[in-house]
Amino acid sequence: MLLFEAIKNRSMAALEAAASADDVNGQDKFGRTPLHYIITQKAPMEMFAFLLAKGADPQLEDKLGLTVLEKAIKFGNKQAVELLVAHGIEQDHPKGITHTPWFKARHHPEIADLLLGAKGAFRLTLMEAERELVDSLLYSENEERMARLHLLNTPELLHAFVLGFNWDDDLEPIEAIVQHPECREATAYEIYDLADGDYWLERERIEDEYERQYIALIRYTLERFPQLKHT
Repeated sequence: MLLFEAIKNRSMAALEAAASADDVNGQDKFGRTPLHYIITQKAPMEMFAFLLAKGADPQLEDKLGLTVLEKAIKFGNKQAVELLVAHGIEQDHPKGITHTPWFKARHHPEIADLLLGAKGAFRLTLMEAERELVDSLLYSENEERMARLHLLNTPELLHAFVLGFNWDDDLEPIEAIVQHPECREATAYEIYDLADGDYWLERERIEDEYERQYIALIRYTLERFPQLKHT
């Protein structure tokens, strides 16, 4: 297809000519549209913006089931994400936050923070003062940590603490966080995942207080955030 050839050759002139004769939503044998292909080829974003303006559909999926936004996230293409957001790309998902592009971008905070339009999303990049506070609590003894835990009073701070938590430590702060009114579903997901929730739910015998504490944490997390059962 002419559009794909123009993208491969990085020729803007050829792309403009091909857009008049070719289908801007045509798909190759991998199900990729020209928008997908620009991302995988790391072609100039001028091409991407041009095709969006020409009516290319960013919601089409390739054979891997990835939309153009999901492909941009996978390739760490921040500029493509910015263009899609400016274009008004849908950021919510009917199944909830853990199925959104924001959640899929969570390991790339600078990209996830462009996708805060999703319901339940929050900023993942901390400001310097926030990072210092979280670190001071992460590296405190448990008694001091619990005395100051009330300072973690936003979704951003609670989430960052969970991601940095040493799971060999006492679970008391995590138990408090999952009960906190500012704890969001995405943070609860990370708690469940980092605590290896599936393992604890499958335990047939509880041998000590340590195991009982983990199982109670997982069960409470699922009770408060029942959507996690379907992720």
